[in-house]
Amino acid sequence: MEDLPRPVPPHDAHTRTVLSDGADGVPAMVRAAEALGLDAIAITDIVRLDTTREELRRRVDEVGRGGARSTVGVVAGGECELLDATGRLSLPSGAEEMLPLVLAAIGPNTRGIAREVPASRSRLLENVFGGYTNVVREERVDVIADPFNLGRFPAPLGPADLPRAYVRDLARLMVKHEVALELSARAWWWHPALSIGEFARGWSSVLAVFAIEDVKFVAGTGARSAGEVGNNHFTRRMMRLAGIELSHVVNLRSLAGRTR
Repeated sequence: MEDLPRPVPPHDAHTRTVLSDGADGVPAMVRAAEALGLDAIAITDIVRLDTTREELRRRVDEVGRGGARSTVGVVAGGECELLDATGRLSLPSGAEEMLPLVLAAIGPNTRGIAREVPASRSRLLENVFGGYTNVVREERVDVIADPFNLGRFPAPLGPADLPRAYVRDLARLMVKHEVALELSARAWWWHPALSIGEFARGWSSVLAVFAIEDVKFVAGTGARSAGEVGNNHFTRRMMRLAGIELSHVVNLRSLAGRTR
């Protein structure tokens, strides 16, 4: 196993609670972050098209209460789903104005990628990169979460299938629009057909393109329970292999209490 000299990023920017599909409440997640010595945690419960402004306001208030007495910076956020290649999101109108941190990810309902998959691989890649490009240009989200999580869908794609010119162009657009990329601690899970070593080598080469283009990163675990918070060791491994420094990582604590 490779030497891991780099420090683990000091935050967890991708967690869910009982406010959506998680197992623990906000206080338990915040307490776990504090116990681990993290600098900050974002509570990014799922946001759907039918999530009301009242529900979002309750979530933000609960996250605020959960962090009021903690030494950890606590950020109210939300995770939405990319619905199709046009960049349409499961994000109600104006929701981004209520949430300091908005994540967007390809999911099981993403048409043209996870559903209604085109027969042509080139068309599938156009849908993936077209969807990400449109999301970035809309400037409604802060982070592309679980990026290129394409290994468990009907027409799986791995890191080696991603044209580096497409990756570079997306990276440059993300820099222009100030959208960060998640260093997902569970990125390996999405690619069961690849050995861990094969995936790590391929995925780190993709991440290196984003790093060279000066994209900013957040570190996230996708934790759904307190015991999963902050397990960023795979992220550290990818940072080492891709040449990503902590200076490339967003200061998540600075977003606590942020308003748009």
